[in-house]
Amino acid sequence: MIWLIGLAVGFGLTVIVTPALREWFKKIKVEQLVMRKQEHGPDHAAKAGTPTMGGAGFIAVVVVAYLILATIFNLHDATGWAVLLAVLVYAIVGAFDDSIKIWNHRDEGFRFLPKLAAQIFAAILAVLVLALGHFDFVLNLPFNLGALHGVAIYTIFTIFWLVGWSNATNLTDGLDGLASGTAVIAYIAYAVIAFQQGNNTLILFNTLMIGALLAFLIFNRYPASIFMGDTGSLALGAGLAMNSLVLHVEWSLLLIGFVFMIETLTVMIQIGSFRLTGRRVFLMTPIHHSFEKGGLFGNPAHPWSEWKVDSLFWTVGLLATIIFFSLH
Repeated sequence: MIWLIGLAVGFGLTVIVTPALREWFKKIKVEQLVMRKQEHGPDHAAKAGTPTMGGAGFIAVVVVAYLILATIFNLHDATGWAVLLAVLVYAIVGAFDDSIKIWNHRDEGFRFLPKLAAQIFAAILAVLVLALGHFDFVLNLPFNLGALHGVAIYTIFTIFWLVGWSNATNLTDGLDGLASGTAVIAYIAYAVIAFQQGNNTLILFNTLMIGALLAFLIFNRYPASIFMGDTGSLALGAGLAMNSLVLHVEWSLLLIGFVFMIETLTVMIQIGSFRLTGRRVFLMTPIHHSFEKGGLFGNPAHPWSEWKVDSLFWTVGLLATIIFFSLH
């Protein structure tokens, strides 16, 4: 019953909030800047002027609805509050990032060190919430190599995990509907895991997020009438990372978040290759732009539409998630 309420409330409120927010953002010029036209990538200049920071709408829906419904259903497990706090703080960090870009008319927002410090602070806050709830700080190692115990080790890993996956999700948010659709699949996976573990707080949180993302996808699919911005993408990644941690399935994210991981790895490979050899491995990174520019075989004569790229990446994300559940 909780999962159905979460889906309905998340979807119903977001489908109302998003178009209203979009129109307000149009009035106050919260708009996407002109994309940098690059020799090695597709020209996205046509997207300039599209309202951005749409993540503020669906994240607000999830946070407020969770606070109300968790109170009504007496759901006060620390795991839910820790995930909620991480998502909220990362959304605020993303909002600052978006705001700096918009109001200063530049492609870069938060400077690296202040942004990293804020993300680390958010991770520490989440761990503190878990500590207050007498959470079992156990970090399971992959390949059945045992487990590590202790708050210090858990905190370090939480910082690494949240910073890494939030930025991986942020990198994936480069095509209409790509990040939101991929995140829907990932949050469904963690809703299922929460259901298997009987964790009602995370069932509620994840289904609220699924409903909200599905509603947002109506407006964010190609051609998008609103973007989520860093406000949404950083928060989504933080929520996924925290889910994997508090459900004690940390390494599940390597498959459930496979698309986000590949996007990040291709950027790292591209940068490393260019700095070492002066050559690019891919047409453009993150890798979704390579498919957009040159299709499956990297041939610029046969570029793919955004819908085609989205469909491929959503399928890969779904298959990777199915593989995870088949192995467990």
